[in-house]
Amino acid sequence: MTTFDGFSGWVAAKVMERQNAAAEEEAVRILDPQPGSKILVIGFGPGVGLQHLLNLPVQHVVGVDPSQVMHDAASRRNAADIRAGRLQLLKCAVADLSDDQGRFDGAIAVHTVQICRPFGPTAARLAKVLRPGAHLVTITHAWAARKDYGDERHFIATVSDGLREAGFASVSDKSADAENGTAILIEAIR
Repeated sequence: MTTFDGFSGWVAAKVMERQNAAAEEEAVRILDPQPGSKILVIGFGPGVGLQHLLNLPVQHVVGVDPSQVMHDAASRRNAADIRAGRLQLLKCAVADLSDDQGRFDGAIAVHTVQICRPFGPTAARLAKVLRPGAHLVTITHAWAARKDYGDERHFIATVSDGLREAGFASVSDKSADAENGTAILIEAIR
């Protein structure tokens, strides 16, 4: 998995704060977490999506991201929720998430699934940590899918097939509203 660290990570965090905000809001809206739910955020970046989730009556949010720069930025942005025990940030990839975290009621991944390669271990881990019936919402830049997978169809097939093989009951894809409809939305139900 690619990590954003050092000076390039700092620059990426600043860009993500502005350019990914609409996709983060859309993913949270589609997930529609219920009061008291426990949510997993895959690749939380500078913490904008975490902030949107924590403005809702969710009980607990766990974010995973292997980048120290992103961990530091998200920690600053969401310090009050960390102190209150509503947010836990882990410096790891989702495939490395331990069983100690328990099971989640839902998960979001904004502009991160394309770098979870190979995708099979990520899908298998998600199947293990999401409760039956849990909703997974992913939004990915179309340009990033092309860059990392050659074309959008190959990306969608790889992620969708990986989720189905891991035991997700329902997997669908369409254009996301973000980025004027050019982003890819993949949803799955555990």
